[in-house]
Amino acid sequence: MKKTALLIVVMACSFMGMSAMAQKFPSYYPAEEFPETGVIDVVYLDEGLIIIGDISYQVSPQAVVRSLSSKEDSMARLRVGTNVGFKLSGGVITEFWLLPANYD
Repeated sequence: MKKTALLIVVMACSFMGMSAMAQKFPSYYPAEEFPETGVIDVVYLDEGLIIIGDISYQVSPQAVVRSLSSKEDSMARLRVGTNVGFKLSGGVITEFWLLPANYD
C-alpha cells in the first residue's frame, strides 16, 4: 500500500515537472515573467499602432520581435490572434515575445 502511494506521488510530480518544462523559453526571453501579455486584436504597423486586449499601444520603429526559434524575428509575425508578451518604455512597445497559443 505504501509503495503504491509513493508511486502515485512520484508520478504526479513527474507530470507537474513536464508541464513546467513545456513552458521553458529560450534564454533571450524574460527569466521570471513577461512585463505585459495579451492577444493581438488589430495590427497597424505602418502607423506604428497595435491593439492588444482592447488597449491601443504605439510601437517603436526599433521594436524587436522575439520568437521561440529566433532572437530577432520579423514584425510580420505580429498577427491578429497571436499571443504575445511585450515590454513598454514610456508607453511605447519596444519588445515583443511570441508566446504559445496556450500560454496563460
